[in-house]
Amino acid sequence: MGEIQGVASVETKTIKSLMIKLEPQFANGHDFCELIVDETRNGFTARLYDETYSFSWNAPGDDFIQFLIDTFSKHNDYLFGKLEDYSKRDYVDTEKTAKAMKVMLLQARRYNQIDEEQAREIWEEIEYFEGNDDITQNHLYSEWSHWFEQAIEQDVFSNEPWFEDFIQYNEDWRCRVFCEKVAPILAEVMKVEYRKVNE
Repeated sequence: MGEIQGVASVETKTIKSLMIKLEPQFANGHDFCELIVDETRNGFTARLYDETYSFSWNAPGDDFIQFLIDTFSKHNDYLFGKLEDYSKRDYVDTEKTAKAMKVMLLQARRYNQIDEEQAREIWEEIEYFEGNDDITQNHLYSEWSHWFEQAIEQDVFSNEPWFEDFIQYNEDWRCRVFCEKVAPILAEVMKVEYRKVNE
């Protein structure tokens, strides 16, 4: 190739793109996925209808394809940790947290730690909290003593929410679905496409 002004060098890479029609009942509603595997950069990109996941590894070993197959088929949590959108973890899962709070409240009532009227007031505090969807961790911490004043007074919850292990945070559920449902199917496709069926 002759010299092109503005181009320092051109590198040819081996990239394989697979368009995969999925059966929605096995892929949690997804009906297609484009999987792009770049062996040169030890990375992949998976494009679904309205989601894209991409990651590259520095040192996955000698056989990147086998590494990717193993990761997709056997290590859902590891893959999820690499792909999830961590900004979603800033938000409290108010439904799960409220459910745990109600269990604690009922337990306090059962052991006569609080009376019926106090339990009703605390239940209302929890119901109000549960009705909010966009509560960040910082917002929860700043409003904790205001929202759960009665529960703190009666020692059902502490006044230090950062020590409460019942508080649950949202996770990137779409990414979780990709890792648990779609990625194992993609691993099976890669086994066939890269002739790694018997390994």
